[in-house]
Amino acid sequence: MFFYQTYAKKAGFSARKGGEHHSGGIIKTKYFVCSKEGHKPLAFDDPYSKLSKSYKSRNRPTIRTGCKAQIKLCSTDGVLYKVDKFVQAHNHSFVCPKDMHLLPAYRHLSETQEEMIWDLGTLNLGPVKAFNIMRQRYGGFENVGATKDDFKNFRARIHSYIGEYDADMVINRLTDKKQFMVDYSFVHSVDENKQLIGLFWADGLCKRNYAEFGDVISFDATFKTNKYKMVFVPFTGIDNHCRNVTLGAGLLASESIESYKWLLQSFLDSFGKQPKVVVTDQDPAMKQAIEVVFDKSRHKLYFKRHMCDIVWTDSIAPETFEREWKLIMIEFVLTENKWVDDMFGMRSLWIPAFYHHEPMSRLMRTTSRSESENHFFCQVANSQLTLVEVFNHFDGAMDVQRFNHWKNDHISRNTTPDNWSETTLEEDAMKIYTRSIFADQQAELYGTLSESLPMETKIEEPFLKISMKDFKAHGDG
Repeated sequence: MFFYQTYAKKAGFSARKGGEHHSGGIIKTKYFVCSKEGHKPLAFDDPYSKLSKSYKSRNRPTIRTGCKAQIKLCSTDGVLYKVDKFVQAHNHSFVCPKDMHLLPAYRHLSETQEEMIWDLGTLNLGPVKAFNIMRQRYGGFENVGATKDDFKNFRARIHSYIGEYDADMVINRLTDKKQFMVDYSFVHSVDENKQLIGLFWADGLCKRNYAEFGDVISFDATFKTNKYKMVFVPFTGIDNHCRNVTLGAGLLASESIESYKWLLQSFLDSFGKQPKVVVTDQDPAMKQAIEVVFDKSRHKLYFKRHMCDIVWTDSIAPETFEREWKLIMIEFVLTENKWVDDMFGMRSLWIPAFYHHEPMSRLMRTTSRSESENHFFCQVANSQLTLVEVFNHFDGAMDVQRFNHWKNDHISRNTTPDNWSETTLEEDAMKIYTRSIFADQQAELYGTLSESLPMETKIEEPFLKISMKDFKAHGDG
């Protein structure tokens, strides 16, 4: 076959296997024919099937022309073959050399390319983007050795292979991790039909991070991360560089109270202690589950969510804004906060509700770059992923997060920031804080030291207490 394929490629056509004749358990005769041999089978037109359901015929072109070109090989022992017949004449034109890479017989994905398609998939890059990357890398379409359709078909074969065993494959994978990895936690739940309805997992590093940064955690449900519409629920803390750190994650088939209770109990069983503060949105199911499972934790709703609903909109009247503002101040115990009162006093200068009749006022908005955990994971997820792919994407995202933490640790250990004020106070702060935290504290220190005067010094073991006066704000009085 290799000899005939090589001959066909040089001549400008492609070949395929024909028939075989067996005798006595060995192949006596083999045929290799031109790929244009034969004719397209006639489709059976069944009018009854068309009436039973909507019918749309696909107009597929054919390459078959009834070409008789072939080679016939014969053997007496099934090991050595000789050419018994060779038909050279074709009834069609040959393909020009620059188009040979488009023939199916000469298109194939190498093992390296298949691995690259899978790896790029973990970065949420689909088969078409993978093809474009390789086209650029290899220097043109003709050098890739396959087409976009071949890339998409490979991804489809992966999904077909995973098929109905998707959940089983994930559970087996996590079970192996739990068995062989130190301090790995994994819990799953199924319903009465043996359908997967809940997953929770956390590795040893998640648990060590929880011990360091788990006083305050937040969690929120994220949608469109998999083909089964299971909600993804990451548990998030803030590390010593003021960056998100993942403390565990779960997948739930529904957002019911019982589902959240199961997830929170799995979290508690894995980590052994409740967080001091839990921050969520206003989801009532979450609220009730937290009250039952995290009974010693303080539950906080997102203050920002409440404020944004009334602050960054010009679709409400000023009277409505003032009424809603007072309700939020009461709910979050801010009625005696001076800064909040001052901002409310200036409401006509910054609240859109007070200037929505002004021309171009809709351009007056604030924009911010989302650093939420959900956004972080959604960058490497989509609604078409199998569970196997979800976990591959999750592991890749965790690698990125942990590398960034490692890099920030390295920067904090091996760099020294400028001492703006050249004071012992700022020098001590450099030793205490990481670079990310110190950058914020430095501005506060510099402002305090440049605009304030020390008024009183007291020794309160083991601290030295210094009282400062802001002379810029209060003058000499």
